[in-house]
Amino acid sequence: MEAVRLIVASRRALAGSGDTDEVVAEAWQAQALAQAIGSRFAVSGPPELRGEALGLTELAGRGC
Repeated sequence: MEAVRLIVASRRALAGSGDTDEVVAEAWQAQALAQAIGSRFAVSGPPELRGEALGLTELAGRGC
């Protein structure tokens, strides 16, 4: 699945970040990715995952 590849790539990039600016940039990208995936699942994902996906979207939107 494409989302899994993006998550793995984000995790590797964050782990490989060197200075503070790189870590912050990667963290912001990870937050945006979590929000996008959560939004997608909240709208059109399996019904049993929609509640959790909505929660993920709300948390990511606040930067938590």
